[in-house]
Amino acid sequence: MSFLKHRVRFSRHAAALMMVLGCGTGCTRGELEHKADAYNQAIAESNSRQILLNAVRASQRAPMSFVGFGDVAAAPTFSGSAGGTFNFDPFGLTTYNLNPTVNVNGGFTSFTMNNLNYAAFAQEMQRPLPPNIVQYFDQLKFPKELVKLIFVQEYTLPLQKRQRIAAEAAARCRARANQRDADICDAMERDRDRFDKAGCQDFPETHATMTLLNVGRDLCAMVTFQTFVRQLRLLEIELPFKPRTTQAILYYLGDLIAAQNYSTHPFLPEVLIEKDNRRLTVPLFEVRRAIPAPAGTAVAVTYGGESFFIPTPVFGANEEARSLQVLDLVSQVITAATSKDALPKTSTVTFVQAR
Repeated sequence: MSFLKHRVRFSRHAAALMMVLGCGTGCTRGELEHKADAYNQAIAESNSRQILLNAVRASQRAPMSFVGFGDVAAAPTFSGSAGGTFNFDPFGLTTYNLNPTVNVNGGFTSFTMNNLNYAAFAQEMQRPLPPNIVQYFDQLKFPKELVKLIFVQEYTLPLQKRQRIAAEAAARCRARANQRDADICDAMERDRDRFDKAGCQDFPETHATMTLLNVGRDLCAMVTFQTFVRQLRLLEIELPFKPRTTQAILYYLGDLIAAQNYSTHPFLPEVLIEKDNRRLTVPLFEVRRAIPAPAGTAVAVTYGGESFFIPTPVFGANEEARSLQVLDLVSQVITAATSKDALPKTSTVTFVQAR
């Protein structure tokens, strides 16, 4: 009976060990799924921080730098052992000491980071975007004015046409035939008030052709361009324009950061959006600085000893800033503009151990 009793105890321990070892495959799969989600989130967050960091550099007229996140190598491993001491006498097992060990490594052993600061990538970043990219993002239901502000570098048109557009828009605002017209005209009037309070002036045009530049660092210039964009929208007019390069988009984001943090007359750039059949202005790309960045920010980076951060928008509210939507748009553009051929060759890839 004693021998059977010990056999029963040994069988129970062996079964327990088999249960521990048997979870190996399941534990490894769970580990893989967890790490896949973690890496997905980490790369997405790193991408947003890289865009913000380069925009901060651009705001201070410092050189940009780019890193590409490459493939992730997964090598799940599993091992188990059952070491122990077993003592027998002629009648069977007397004592035993069972020491099971299980080692599971169900994760990624390495990932690649590509240095993109070289000629081919720079050439792709400096290539003008196709004009139809505005139509593409309009179809994705991005706010119309946001798309124009990001992609349009400048409008060039005859002075007489510019004057005619301004006159027709003024007449439309006097009539205010519907809520749409009233909302757009109200936004232009508020901008004009800011324009006047900042001491901005309208300079008379002396040439037959004029160019309206889209810059965000200076309130006077930004209001002038936005007013023209809203006049076109009010009159439902589409004009040809010179599109930005991908690099110029980052410089524009730098202008918006400078407007809020370094301008002689700091201001928060706004954009006209549609919500619940109304048109209202909300922050376009809100970036603040502090030492250190407060907790709970949407995106934060450190540069020059200071923290720059995007506050978490009040999602769903009328005043919801479009900062994260701007990051999304710029991320898509960078991905589309830099083709696979612009990535480094295998010989230049550095493997970094993942932890």
